[in-house]
Amino acid sequence: MRAKEHTTARGPLLLTATAAMVAGAVVARVAARRRALRPGPSEWFAVTVACEPERLAGAGRPDELARIAECHEVRLVPAPGGRGTEIAVRGADGRARERVRALKQLLETGEVLRVEGQPEGHRTPLGRTAIPLMRQLTRRGMG
Repeated sequence: MRAKEHTTARGPLLLTATAAMVAGAVVARVAARRRALRPGPSEWFAVTVACEPERLAGAGRPDELARIAECHEVRLVPAPGGRGTEIAVRGADGRARERVRALKQLLETGEVLRVEGQPEGHRTPLGRTAIPLMRQLTRRGMG
């Protein structure tokens, strides 16, 4: 009987320790993900483009790639499995990443797609009240 009481008393302590370990693992994973989203000066940002490396090197390379190369270190290597070329940019900030993505679109489709703001139309009094409330609930995770 005494042994049973002893294990029952340890139950909440074991649960608390387990919860702390799980919480620590979650915090570590979130921190690692944040670091991955913000590259440091020595980290590379890479995209795979469906074209041959020869088309991107030398004097005939696209102007946008030349402009990116003026400010950042650029590496062009054949993509694994013969799937085109990997364009890697060292220490790319948000603007450089946008430019590399736009270059990828231009090389693969011939145009850069832009998303412009879309009109929402006429709002009723109920709609003017409900939309901001729904946005707040969504931000809080309740929507």
